[in-house]
Amino acid sequence: MPPFYQALSYLTGQQPIGLRHVSVVDYQVKQQLHQLQLSDYWGSIVSHCTSFTMKVSSPLRFLGLIGLLHSAPSFSATQCDIVGIEGSIPDYPVALQQYSYCGGYLNVSAWVQNVNYNKVVQLYYANAKGEVTPLSVVSLGWTKMAEGTDNGWEFWAAQTPVYLNGVTKLINITYDALDIHQQYVQPLDLDVEPSGPPPPDPPAAPKPYAKPQGFSSDISDWMATSATQAGISKKRMFDNISPEGAVKGLVVASQSRSEPDYWYHWIRDAALTMDVVVMLYEAASPQKKGYYEERLFDYAKSSIDQQNDPNAISGLGEPKFYLDTNTGYTGPWGRPQNDGPGARAVTLVRFAEFYLKNGGSQSVVISKLWPAISRDLQYVAADWRSGSFDLWEEVNSQHFYNRIIHRRALLLGSEFAKKLGYNDDAARYSNIAAQVLESAKGFWDSQRNLVLYSYGPVMRDKSSYKDISVVLSVLHGYNDDGVFSATNDQILASAYQIATSFLAIYPIASIKKDAKGNPLGIPIGRYPEDVYDGVGTSRGNPWYLTTSAMAELFYKAAAEFQARDQITVTPATEAFWKYFAPPADATLNRKYTSRSHTFKEMVRALQGWGDMWMRTVKYWAPADGRFPEEYDRDDGRGVGAKDLTWSYAAWITAGAARGRANGDPTWLTRVADL
Repeated sequence: MPPFYQALSYLTGQQPIGLRHVSVVDYQVKQQLHQLQLSDYWGSIVSHCTSFTMKVSSPLRFLGLIGLLHSAPSFSATQCDIVGIEGSIPDYPVALQQYSYCGGYLNVSAWVQNVNYNKVVQLYYANAKGEVTPLSVVSLGWTKMAEGTDNGWEFWAAQTPVYLNGVTKLINITYDALDIHQQYVQPLDLDVEPSGPPPPDPPAAPKPYAKPQGFSSDISDWMATSATQAGISKKRMFDNISPEGAVKGLVVASQSRSEPDYWYHWIRDAALTMDVVVMLYEAASPQKKGYYEERLFDYAKSSIDQQNDPNAISGLGEPKFYLDTNTGYTGPWGRPQNDGPGARAVTLVRFAEFYLKNGGSQSVVISKLWPAISRDLQYVAADWRSGSFDLWEEVNSQHFYNRIIHRRALLLGSEFAKKLGYNDDAARYSNIAAQVLESAKGFWDSQRNLVLYSYGPVMRDKSSYKDISVVLSVLHGYNDDGVFSATNDQILASAYQIATSFLAIYPIASIKKDAKGNPLGIPIGRYPEDVYDGVGTSRGNPWYLTTSAMAELFYKAAAEFQARDQITVTPATEAFWKYFAPPADATLNRKYTSRSHTFKEMVRALQGWGDMWMRTVKYWAPADGRFPEEYDRDDGRGVGAKDLTWSYAAWITAGAARGRANGDPTWLTRVADL
């Protein structure tokens, strides 16, 4: 049993609601799984299902509300037609108690026998097309103990908006008792009829509030290498590389040691930070390269030691390490996190390539870099289909971000292996990368006009499926080959939905201009349903790194469109262009070339919005220029982990993207030589 389930209850403060696929799988599900290359993963779980026959009593229909749900819609008691299934303690460890499909929400509650502590309970249903897909699954959460059962039974429930895809039949309910490695399944085969008011209408498209045109002088001044912020961002990032008290080569996520305690080396954060060091190494003048080279070799050595740690609970998927010993964290945590090895492989391959380009020794690469690269590539090649916690360490599922970073790692690794003469490995990595790409394509949901951050059930109430990780996947995983680039229609459509989702959530989004009247970008958080406040759980905030990331995406899109000399407005991107480039007045299904006024207006809008987001970072940054993790949704003050390494790294990569888009490719060289 994967050890990450054992940590879930500690992370959430309640019984885990992790991802565990699937029980009854018909032909349609198998087709979906084959498309996403998940059939091996799901099939292994199906083969362990308990086989049994259980009679479901005839449904008893009555009117009322399910009282067990945490946040039921405010419908009157006469509106929802609730179907009662099991009114008393059942004779099997899991049984559906009652359900309704009311106002577009599927509301369910179930009896669950307390046979062990760590549990996953899920309901599978058929959508409006009669299909059962990885999305037509509801994860139930613990609500209360059943009275009079001496803690022997619990009630679990869920309320999930399903009106986009609909529901026609309940297939079954499954209960994974993780500690005893047992799964129980109750077949249902119940037709579902809607009741209550009609599903809510989709929200009206937000109206544009700004019409920026091109780069702004105030942001050019703020991001100039002669100004203060560039030096602060670089210094504070490097202060967190091999800090005092840490093994050389490790990267501390933040200087915070309590509330929150980020005094660890996270594989992901370190890889992304050291990739910025690779960028600086490439851009630096010859006399400065040695400074970066030394730190990158230290990082490679510490990575090899991590890979060989016999006590790392989830092997190469172990997410974080103690700084003083460089050994895997031993407490409960969300494991594994499989994007880390992919990101690390990308960083080390890129360093190796530039090291050789600068006259480095191939024998040094083979002895000091290739062992770490090879181990990570082998892990990615073998485990890319496996479930993993996401980069926010909250949801265990199949993630778009992982797919894109894994593809890049495999493609870079394939080319580099070929260069070193490992032709069999090169061919294998290339072939697997093609499979990963086909899987990644399946995350596009044309009905939602959105790249789903995760392809699986709604977890942690993230029913919107909107997550900035989709944008980060492009920034970290694009392989310069035109596949899922910053100008990809699906990425732009998703960026629009993600960005505008925060308008109604963060009160500070109502502040549209700075003190001088310059427009501010939308404050960007992780996802609209976020409840992590930087220390505990209440209400989520915008983050500095995610706001910088949106700016970087727009800078890169502007530069890429200019290089391509054309923009086509498609059904997927129509809303994007209407919101972000209203002066262009671009028309659906029209292609605009670089000679047209409309094209120029569209590119200038992208540049302007990039600067608006960097102005948001500037506006809400502490006066000393030191970035924590987040800025408060109500008043904009910096909150959460102080001196977050990733915040500084994201500012630098956004600056580099701005320099390239603004015809100043030497910006990064000047930062490197500071």
